[in-house]
Amino acid sequence: MADLKSWKMDFESLIPDRKSQSDPPGYDASIAKDPIGMLSSSKAKDKNALARRQQALYAKATAPIKQVGMMCFMAWMFGNSIQIFSIFMTFNLISAPVSAIMSSGEVFPRDEEWKQLDTLTPRALYCLVNLGQLIFGLYKLSAMRLLPSSPSDFISTMPVPPVLEHAYPAL
Repeated sequence: MADLKSWKMDFESLIPDRKSQSDPPGYDASIAKDPIGMLSSSKAKDKNALARRQQALYAKATAPIKQVGMMCFMAWMFGNSIQIFSIFMTFNLISAPVSAIMSSGEVFPRDEEWKQLDTLTPRALYCLVNLGQLIFGLYKLSAMRLLPSSPSDFISTMPVPPVLEHAYPAL
């Protein structure tokens, strides 16, 4: 049998001297020992956190832009004919932004911990983006002739305005 003492390795001799090694650039040993205490007392870190939170609020406010653009494009592709799918699409164009505007207070709540955080401007931007979709939905209703646009739509005794255009099939 082979002698097992020849296979023994002394790992203590492999540990380099800590004092001869220098720390990498940007490394601070005091932060490594107590990172939470250093972050809470540092004003520069606090301002960066405030800026990041504000930027996150603006990102949340502009997130529906792609959705609004896609919904408006889909509604345009459906055309102005009165069909069940185009009516459902137009209903969704109107109901989704109304519910989003009504629930904007829940999307952008006031944070008691960050009182200097501006939530009014991102909330107004969020409502403005959704208002664009609502306006396009009302335009779509008007183009489909489902929105009342003349006085005869409200009062039955008034005469209907004369038709200015006629469409004839090709002969």
